[in-house]
Amino acid sequence: MLASVISDPTAIIVVILPEVLVARDIEMIVRERRPKAHVLVARSLGEAMGSMPSGRIEVAFIQLDPRIVANSPLGHRISAEGGRVVLLSEDLRQGLPDGWTSLPYPFASEDVAALLTDGTGEKDPRP
Repeated sequence: MLASVISDPTAIIVVILPEVLVARDIEMIVRERRPKAHVLVARSLGEAMGSMPSGRIEVAFIQLDPRIVANSPLGHRISAEGGRVVLLSEDLRQGLPDGWTSLPYPFASEDVAALLTDGTGEKDPRP
């Protein structure tokens, strides 16, 4: 099911981080890999939900309390649509909800790009 999400070039990719510069870095990396995707950048869960477009959420990069996101309308929507949540954190000792992925600080462009996969663990072949 995830492969069909990835094949949709207009999928939604959500970036919710309080640190604007880091969020913009992720946005730039995603736009290089998925130029037709809708990238939504927000500083809070409320801000993201207030401007969320319709469509399928492929990946959400977040730096928020995982329990809050998992129990939120956004968390439920991502799960229902077969998308993924990537938690950015300096301290990854906190448990991740099932199906979530982590992206530790510091990260490189290749780390973010590798998370945009076809569901098999292979990197997306698109430039």
